[in-house]
Amino acid sequence: MTISKRLRRYRGWIALGVLIAVGGAVYALTRPATDAGTQTTYTTEAATKGALSVTVSGTGNIAVDNTTDVYPAVSGTVATVKVAKGDTVSKGDVLFTLDADSAKASTAKSLASYRQSQQSVAQANANVLKAKNNLATLEDRAGEPSSTVTSADIAAAKADVTSANAGLTSAKASQSVTLSDYNNTKAAEGDLTVTAPVSGVIYSLDIAVGDAVSASSGSSTSSSASSVMGGTATTSTSSGAPIVIAPKQPLSVLLAINEVDLPSLAVGQRADIEFDAMPDLLATGKVYEIASAGTNSSGVVTFDVWLSIDVADPALRDGMSSAATIVTAIAKDVIIVPSAAVKTNTDGTSYVQILDENGAPQKVTVEVGLASSTQAQILSGVAEGDKVVTSSSSGSSSSDTGGGFSMPGMGGGPRG
Repeated sequence: MTISKRLRRYRGWIALGVLIAVGGAVYALTRPATDAGTQTTYTTEAATKGALSVTVSGTGNIAVDNTTDVYPAVSGTVATVKVAKGDTVSKGDVLFTLDADSAKASTAKSLASYRQSQQSVAQANANVLKAKNNLATLEDRAGEPSSTVTSADIAAAKADVTSANAGLTSAKASQSVTLSDYNNTKAAEGDLTVTAPVSGVIYSLDIAVGDAVSASSGSSTSSSASSVMGGTATTSTSSGAPIVIAPKQPLSVLLAINEVDLPSLAVGQRADIEFDAMPDLLATGKVYEIASAGTNSSGVVTFDVWLSIDVADPALRDGMSSAATIVTAIAKDVIIVPSAAVKTNTDGTSYVQILDENGAPQKVTVEVGLASSTQAQILSGVAEGDKVVTSSSSGSSSSDTGGGFSMPGMGGGPRG
């Protein structure tokens, strides 16, 4: 058989083979890669059982608080001083005494003030009588045919009566005050011994024998200090008292707490306290006073909160900067998960995700109790040891699955 005859015999198979080869090459060059999908990696953390505390933090300063200012019941001259700064005293202990002659002089002075106020009342009464008589005279003259009294004159006379009455009222009030002062001074004339109204330590002593002291209540060294005059305590804000008595441990911490944290605070809550000047010192204390009114500074409202210091280091000083963390709530022996694991549904309920046996996250509805910035208490829905999802990360990958084509062999065709 000649070559041309052979070619004509196999030309159909040759054409088919070329077509398949070209088609396969085009498909291989133009087909898209196969997407293997998105792969998500989950980070989990096991639920634990333990204690969870919720805290509120604030900054402030060390301050001396709960001091008591002591004044004599009557002004006079100091005769004796029975204590020294730093002494420990009990309620009723003698602090200092006054000279009897100076006390009598103080009584005489208050009596003179009372006599002067009596004269002022008498003069005020005379002014009222004079103003009323003048008004009556003008009113009588206004009725005469040839009177020159005008309505303006009558109005001015009535104003004088009103003014005179006001002066009389003021004079009587002053007389009442001076009479009360005289009676108190006279009654206290024999009470020349000043005693401690409370137990504590002599925090400041600003008198010496021969000094003149006043019965003025003055003011105290701190917001919750009190002053005592003649046995009566009064609240005040700064001190100029002859003697100031402080508790045996007078140092406290005054914090400024943001208004949003105030509802969770209560007297008696425990606090951990740090001091800028002493970074290695950690003290404990308790909340003992919360201000009833806040302070607005540039739109930020804070409230004063006072902390006691359980054991004050001798190196601590009034005015040192401090910071405290107050424990507002605590739950013991409870299921705890990271706060990052707790999510919220659109209906407000909470849930966590737990991986199933195939590694797929499943939503589990939970009931949340206490929660801090890092942890949350789970009341129901999760058991100790359950691994909850805290975060996830996603990444995409693709694979190229090759497709081969089998080309028929050139031989094996029908033979003629």
